[in-house]
Amino acid sequence: MYRGPAWWIALLALGLYYLPLIAEVDYPWPPEQDILLLILAGAALGVWLVPEIGSRLSGVEPRPEALIFRAPFFALRVSYRRIRATRPTRFSEIFPRIPFRHRRWVEPFYDHTVLVIETAGYPIPARWIRWLLGPYLCLPEGTGFVCLVSDWMALSRMIDHYRAQHR
Repeated sequence: MYRGPAWWIALLALGLYYLPLIAEVDYPWPPEQDILLLILAGAALGVWLVPEIGSRLSGVEPRPEALIFRAPFFALRVSYRRIRATRPTRFSEIFPRIPFRHRRWVEPFYDHTVLVIETAGYPIPARWIRWLLGPYLCLPEGTGFVCLVSDWMALSRMIDHYRAQHR
């Protein structure tokens, strides 16, 4: 959501930093403070880069010992014994109302099929999961997870396979 503005802020800060090399500019601050433009550009590039890396490191991973939800700095392990059932449904049926501030990044997936994993409970409080992994991972009503993956059928088969091994 912040990647576009962060990219433009970084370009603007770098442009202001290197502008005196091209043309004579009289900034309202002393030249010793030009380093602050580089710090701003670095911070903005960090805001741009973290989601890029995070999207490549995040996801759901069925393992023989547990189902793992990965984020760049956090992994949530859910035991297969805790899983009651899995079912496909539409994202729009689970979350019929999306806050305006989230619409831009949720709308591309709004009509996609998701895999709902109903569980007997959460390994940690649901508010922590929503804060660490996002507001759309936990079911709004009931206990479980919403998985938006490219192949929900394969994920469902793998979960069922590992659940059968743990019985």
